[in-house]
Order: sequence, then structure tokens, then C-alpha cells
Amino acid sequence: MIGQIIGGRYQIFQLLGKGGFGITFLAIDKGRPGNPHCVVKLLKPMSNDPRTLEVGERLFQREAEKLEILGNHDQIPRLLAHFQENQEFYLVQEYIEGHDLSRELVAATQLSEAYVTKLLHDILEVLVLVHQQNLVHRDLKPSNIRRRKSDQKIVLIDFGAVKEITIQIVNPQGQTRVATQIGTPGYMPVEQAMGQTTLSSDIYAVGVIAIQALTGINPNPHNAGGLPTHPQTKEIVWRDRTQVSRKLANIIDKMVRHNSNQRYQSATKALQAIEALSAKPNWKVWLGMGVVAITALILWMLYQVFNPKPTFSTYQENNSGITIKYPSNWRPIKEAFSDEVILFLPKNQKQANSCILEVTTNINDLSPHLLSLEEYKNTVIQKIKNNNPEQQITDDTQPSTILSNFHAYKLSYTRQDGQCQLKVMEIGTVRHGKAYFITYTAEKKEYNKYLEIAQTMIDSFAIKPQ
Repeated sequence: MIGQIIGGRYQIFQLLGKGGFGITFLAIDKGRPGNPHCVVKLLKPMSNDPRTLEVGERLFQREAEKLEILGNHDQIPRLLAHFQENQEFYLVQEYIEGHDLSRELVAATQLSEAYVTKLLHDILEVLVLVHQQNLVHRDLKPSNIRRRKSDQKIVLIDFGAVKEITIQIVNPQGQTRVATQIGTPGYMPVEQAMGQTTLSSDIYAVGVIAIQALTGINPNPHNAGGLPTHPQTKEIVWRDRTQVSRKLANIIDKMVRHNSNQRYQSATKALQAIEALSAKPNWKVWLGMGVVAITALILWMLYQVFNPKPTFSTYQENNSGITIKYPSNWRPIKEAFSDEVILFLPKNQKQANSCILEVTTNINDLSPHLLSLEEYKNTVIQKIKNNNPEQQITDDTQPSTILSNFHAYKLSYTRQDGQCQLKVMEIGTVRHGKAYFITYTAEKKEYNKYLEIAQTMIDSFAIKPQ
């Protein structure tokens, strides 16, 4: 569908995701000034039977009206349009620039109690409005919770109820049944899997996200080493996998009770419990925190003195329309006879006597065969394998992977260069019929040392609008 215009004005230009309930695209709204981005969700019913389509149409209209109401909240995407074409249902929603929580909840990384407490507060604060409308999200998970770039606020996306139109089937007797349940294993409580979703089902999902953040363990039951449950009570066993205060742990435990009646019954109740954690702070605690903060500040100042952060300059290439920041103690080198390959190297690096350390920007013209982001990523993987058939490539692409505010792929691999074992990370996106990508290459043992610099350069990379 890339390049296709649907609804008379929404031009599809990038695939964002594909699942059992439909397909999500990034599109341009050609009917508004400036042609802003928007998100188009294509929902395909499981059956084209007229009675099934009629039921789906009713559900679609009902859920669209709910999204219209919810979209009045600043932290829920606005519904811009909803319509049918060719027996398919389309939702058009506001595009939220930012990243989803998958980028923050990294496997095997345990986040602080302060972070998790704030995260719970921010998610529940938005969920309160949803529950006040007597609506259940039904599919809360890291990839459906975005952090908006402009103000770092939490935004809830991809409400599960609207997907219901794709799983309704009407039998010859006119009876309606649901072919499958909406939700994600690991985040979905038992009553939701049985088709009896309640407001507390959302509370369960939020509690699981908190456990994931504290332990660094993905709750998907199909993952090896996931979160175990007690054989008798069926409760999640997690406290022994992290360090957390008893008060916060008790709140989270109540959020994820196996029995839905034992959980907080709405986001309001759960939010009140989180807010009570800091309602009456103990002066001894504050004094202790003050000592810790002062110590941390002194250590940070000493670190800054002996490990000053590099200053950055801006490189701009007018012909190719890209800009990127690079450390002032590095130098840019343009490949001869080309504006499309720029190397950034430390000024003191001697190529003859040391392993490569470089960040490279590159542009590939994809015409005449225009490729989607996924298609181009597959060509990159194949090219790497052709150069080294035994090469192990890690595909780190997530829905939150971004380059110049566009969805991107992310690959990493190692390669041998003489005596040097190098590690390479490549991040790329497809835009305007071209592939823009950045590679960071360093000696494997030095890779993490310069990773922050490389990430700063990648985050600063910008493609000039055309």
C-alpha cells in the first residue's frame, strides 16, 4: 500500500506494524496545510460475510465515538477520521512524535524505584480518564505507551477495543461470537483471556509493566527465564529478583493479584495508593536522601573535572540535505566525488597503527525500485551475509527505533579486520525514495566506551524536509 492514497487524502508512505488485528501505517494528510503526519490503522474483519460486516460496522462506529471522546485528552491521540473502503475499516489518528516504553524497558536492565514510581503515576494519571468513561484499554504494554518528545509526557495508544471488529464472526443462525481474545500474553490477566475483561484488567497490565521495569524481565510466558508464578496461588513471584521498598512492592502486588476482585478496581484507586507513598515524607528519610544527593553531586563534579564531556560541532551537507552533530575533537571526511558518504574520525586516530573508530553517514538512491523500510532492511542483512556467510547479525529493530524522527531499522554485528575484531551498529531509515543510514564501528573491547558519543550523533541526525 506504500504510496497509495486512501480516504481521498491520506497517502501511505511507511509501514509501522503488522499484527493479527490489522496493519498500521504512517501517512501524510494531503488535505491539511503542511501535509502533517498521521497514523492510519487498517482493520480487516476475519470474514466478508454481510452479517459479520454489518456487526463490524456497528462496533466500528461505536468504538470510533469512544475514541473521539478520549481524544479530547491531551495524552491520548486525537481521532482525525474513520471510514470504510473495500469492506475494510480505517482509523486515522494523530501521530505522536516520540518513542514507546520498549526503548526504556530494556531486557536485563533493572530501573530504579524512583523511575518506576514516577512511571506508575504518569500511566495511571492518563488511565484515570479512560476508566472514568467506563472504558478498558485492554492491551496495555510498553509498545502501546509512548513518551512524547515535546514534553516527555506519557501517551496511551492503540486501544484494544477497536480491534474487536476484526474478530467478530456471525454464524448462519445470526449469533455473534468472538474468534480470539484481545490482549498480549504476559500483560493479560486470566479473566481477560476468558473474555471477562474489567477495569482491573488494565491495572494488572500496568503492574506487570512496573515489575518488568524493576526486574528487567520480559513477562511474556513464552520467553525462557520469564516471570514465574506460585504453583498454588498463581501469583507472580518477583520480589526476590530486585531491590524494592516494601510499600511500593505491596502496591504492585495488589495491582497484579490473580483474583481480579483483590486488585485495585480502577485507575483512580491505584493512583491514590501511589500518591500516598510521598504524601507524608519522613524527615529522617529526607535527611538521608540529602546526604546521598550531596555525595552524588560531589562525585559527579569530580567526574566532570576528570572526564569532561566533549563539545559538539554541526556538520551540514546542503546537497544531500542532512545535518549531524559530531565531537569537536573529531573531523569529518567527505568521500571523493560523492556528497553521500561522510566519515567522522577522531583527529588523533592513526589508521595505520590502530583499529578503526568511526561514524559514517551514507545515502543510497532506491530508484527505480522503491523499497519499504522492511524490504530495505532485508537487503542490508543479505549484503552483510554475502560478505561473510557465517556472520551473526542481531536485529535490534523495535517500534521505537527512530532516525531523524522517522521509524528506522537497527542492526549490529561483529567483523574481523586484520588483527582487529570490530563491532558495528547500523541504523537506517527510508525517506523520499532514498535510504539514509549511519554506521558506528569500533574495536569490540572499546565499543561501549564511545557508544554514548555515537548515540548522540545518531540522535542529532536530521534529514531536510523535501
